Amino acid sequence: MTALALRAVATARAPVPVWLRLGLLLPCSAAAFWFSLQSLSGQWRYETPLADLIMVPLLAVGVFVAATRRHPYVGVLRLGWFDLLLATGLLGVALALLVVGPVFWSKYFWAMRLDLLALPLFVAGGILLLFGARAIVPFWFPVLSLFLAWPLPYLALLERALGGFTHATASVVGAVAPKLGLATPEPSAGAGAFLLHHGPRSFSLSIGSACSGVNALVGFFVLAVFALYFIEGRLSRRLAWLALGALLVWVANIARILALFAAGSAFGERAAVAVLHPIAGLVALNVAVLVLLGQMRRFHLFWRELEPVHVDSPLAEPAPLEKRASTTRLAGRVLLLGAAAATFAVANGQLASAARGLTNDGLPAIPAFTARPIAATGWTIRRAETIGWAAPYYGSHSSWVRYVLRPKRPGRGAFTVWLDAVRSPNLGALDAYTLAHCYAFHGFNVDSARRIDLGDGVIGQSFVYTTSRTDWHAVSWQWPVGRGARVEHERLVLIAASSARPAGGPSSSGGASGFVLSLLDLRSPHEDANRPLTQALQGVAAGIVAKRIGPKA
Repeated sequence: MTALALRAVATARAPVPVWLRLGLLLPCSAAAFWFSLQSLSGQWRYETPLADLIMVPLLAVGVFVAATRRHPYVGVLRLGWFDLLLATGLLGVALALLVVGPVFWSKYFWAMRLDLLALPLFVAGGILLLFGARAIVPFWFPVLSLFLAWPLPYLALLERALGGFTHATASVVGAVAPKLGLATPEPSAGAGAFLLHHGPRSFSLSIGSACSGVNALVGFFVLAVFALYFIEGRLSRRLAWLALGALLVWVANIARILALFAAGSAFGERAAVAVLHPIAGLVALNVAVLVLLGQMRRFHLFWRELEPVHVDSPLAEPAPLEKRASTTRLAGRVLLLGAAAATFAVANGQLASAARGLTNDGLPAIPAFTARPIAATGWTIRRAETIGWAAPYYGSHSSWVRYVLRPKRPGRGAFTVWLDAVRSPNLGALDAYTLAHCYAFHGFNVDSARRIDLGDGVIGQSFVYTTSRTDWHAVSWQWPVGRGARVEHERLVLIAASSARPAGGPSSSGGASGFVLSLLDLRSPHEDANRPLTQALQGVAAGIVAKRIGPKA
């Protein structure tokens, strides 16, 4: 019995295998951010520049496994109270970002895809719980690499470079294709259009942004960053090698386009578009990568061995047996990680409302109100006037249009609504001149200023302010809208002044959103002498939001 007892104690104190801890961390992280990861995977089937971002978490898994092989000491590090406190702090910050962010930033939370910034924080918290604080050092690369899945930096870069890059690709093809007798530019069909001849028939093919090579370059960039972990050599040589790779990918894409032209001229449009086009991009990228790999020795670069490396540092010092991640010491932390994953899964699923009206990349699918003015159900809308004096404030390309809304069936409690649609390409200008600034500038007395939930992930503001003539009730919200191929920003303001006390209106938000709204409005004034009118105005605003975001908007 004594031997069995000693063996049981030794087993209980033996460190839980690294692969098992990693096997707990990765599924918990995926479950916690299931909606965010699902939105990234939704782009894979489409030819968008950011479709390859779904590879980031998948490649990060491989780097995590490689890191455990290179640094096996992560399995014998100390677990202490500091790990638990720091992990709780990181998980708390990540959860606050998912819960408070959509309320504070409204639609701009998903437009900026801030949910993906919480993913590395959650993973880092899981590492602290399962491996200890010192494990962050050997795991720093895969944790930080998760930030590569954040679409906003790519979108900001593409917004400035995509047009020029597409033009450069079309120019090179336009210079080479006629000399090879494959195609001739056709300006009448649009920029980047080329005329091809197959026997007696002619057809045109166009080089759009998806065919410019940007998609392949984004995918190459993601792969290249992860490749840095597995390649040894001076950093300057590695960066020069990757720059050569980017050039090769672009040249391979031009060769792909010329190959499509050759196939179209020889075998017809169907052979080029339906047969060769779906696989040509993958073949071109693989050829470029193979050529690049063949140039490694010229840059004095070598594949890094994944065998355990010797680390002469206190960070790698094994902990005493009783301080390691034994089954007993790890049980409570696993339960905490599981509870955190379940909580995050619920919070992440709530982002479905924040994502409505926006693409998976965060681009707006909502047209500007002036392009298609729609009133709430039961209301008519009429354009009243265009206000031009605000251009110096919101920019020369801004617009301010006022509409009048009236109920289709006026009855007891009927009231008129004025709707102002202010649109500007400059978000900073709208933020610099808010309604609160306007009311303060005119010296109006603001009796109530509250944040309100208008549904579909839209958080607006409700105001009651007094002028020298009457009390005014206002509801406003702001969101990104699409105007052609550009992203602009729109503020809609509904204003009413009436002594009527209409029935109906949306109920107050409940759950976590309602709690966050209450916290954000703790110090805001809340004196409303005609609350039924405010609620009815909120109902009109919520109806317009539903119409704008709905499938027929």
